[in-house]
Amino acid sequence: MKSMDATHLHFVQSIEPLQGGGLGRAALELHHAFARAGASSKLVATRGAHAQAADDPSVTEFMRSGPSMVYFAPDLRRAASALVSTSEVVHAHGLYTAVNWTLGAAARKLERPLVYHVHGFFEPWILDRSRLRKRLVHVLFENANFKHARLWRALTSKEADQIRAQGITAPVVVAANGIDLSALDVRSEAIDSSAHATKSRRRMLFLARLHPKKGLGMLVPAWAKLGQAVKDWELVVAGPDELGHLAEVQALVRRHGLEERVRFTGSVTGTEKIALLRSADVFVLPSHSEGFSVAILEAMASRVPVAATYACNFPELEHEAGGWLCEPDTEAVSMMLLRAVSCPDDELRARGQAARRLVETRFTWPSISKLVLDACAEHCRL
Repeated sequence: MKSMDATHLHFVQSIEPLQGGGLGRAALELHHAFARAGASSKLVATRGAHAQAADDPSVTEFMRSGPSMVYFAPDLRRAASALVSTSEVVHAHGLYTAVNWTLGAAARKLERPLVYHVHGFFEPWILDRSRLRKRLVHVLFENANFKHARLWRALTSKEADQIRAQGITAPVVVAANGIDLSALDVRSEAIDSSAHATKSRRRMLFLARLHPKKGLGMLVPAWAKLGQAVKDWELVVAGPDELGHLAEVQALVRRHGLEERVRFTGSVTGTEKIALLRSADVFVLPSHSEGFSVAILEAMASRVPVAATYACNFPELEHEAGGWLCEPDTEAVSMMLLRAVSCPDDELRARGQAARRLVETRFTWPSISKLVLDACAEHCRL
């Protein structure tokens, strides 16, 4: 089987910004990269009230029923056999949901090769959460899916080691998430005229889901510790609220008396998001756990230096002088931010350019999709 000859079916819990997050987006973009490379590819996901890709005939979204975190879609269960029977390779993006149960069972029954894309689910911070539920899920279907998987994809070499630590002996391909540079390089009057395009102070930008694992609980007190060092800076927090975390962060801001130095924008998309990224002097993501952050890639592609934790699994930032890294604790984050805000403008610009070069050479979808397609051709023969 040549890499372009097979029909590929990708599945993911959701491609909605909140329910799917970076996982859904990465699955969708790899699916599109397969298609641009000449492979036959389709993607299925669950959805709430509104479809995200109604105009894309290669994507099918099935309405969810029951608790949203389970991602169970009755119509997907009924369509599973038909979807898998017309596919030659089945790609699972993420773990532990009803989508894995439904389509994993169909792949096993119809003897279709299964590729598991881990997307950070073996990070220690993730493994420690909901252990009893995950143990039950393994008994019900993930043990069978793991055994059936012909190929595993790791986003980093560290994740490849995490896969092996689970006792998995199947082949592993290391292929990071990528980015479409043309989408971020677009020029338009809407971007230039956006309210986010202008600023009165230098800007530190956090742009991600507002979830406890993203480290806002460290970022706010770390920002407070900087005092007069950031008198000419503002911290902008952008992204959709998850689990009611926004209220917790806002309360933390009030507790530290930072109402005039921290601004919340809510969720931003499209031209507003591009304008906000371009306006930033430094991008910050002090996460407790990441598989491989698309948000960091977007900032780098926008020529913004990045301040992140080692838990973001992006050592290249330090190696290529595209930013700064630290341990995920408040004191370390505060010291890292002090180094960033103390940089003169010319150093910030140089670091931003280094970040952009790193994306251009290592993290674009054509090279990444080729890696995965070639691995499928080698290990997923019917």
